[in-house]
Amino acid sequence: MFNAALMIETAVLIFAAYLIGCVIGYGLRRVLYAARGTHLTSPVVVAPKPVIAPAPTPELRRPLSPAAHLAARANEPIDEPKPLVARLVARPPALSTPRNGRADDLKLIKGIGPKIEASLNGLGIHHFDQIAGWTIKDADWIDGQLAFKGRVAREGWVEQASRLLKAAA
Repeated sequence: MFNAALMIETAVLIFAAYLIGCVIGYGLRRVLYAARGTHLTSPVVVAPKPVIAPAPTPELRRPLSPAAHLAARANEPIDEPKPLVARLVARPPALSTPRNGRADDLKLIKGIGPKIEASLNGLGIHHFDQIAGWTIKDADWIDGQLAFKGRVAREGWVEQASRLLKAAA
């Protein structure tokens, strides 16, 4: 099954083809680019080397031990990282509590389940009219908060909320 002579012969032929290609390429390059005139007709002026000031030496500090480093950072607050889009885009209008103490059933929108509904309620989104009024920036902000990039637009939450709002009226 494994024929060493055939493998060696193939490798030698591939190497020979490579070398022939290199020679042909070199010759074509010399012929085609010779007419471009790569020779300089004026003398070369060499600019003097700039004088670089020595870099200041940093103060030598004694490195902290790992335990001391952890102790020094123990009092620093830890922030939960958020996606860049969520930090840059303004937050959509939110309510602290549902109007009249009763929230709409957001699970009627396809793509919103109990967990996402709870997350939206936690963000102050309780009613269909809030979702129907979202702009693209608002939808991007919600996507960033829920970590579902593009899901609001892909599943058409705004359009579905508008239809449900019209059906309820």
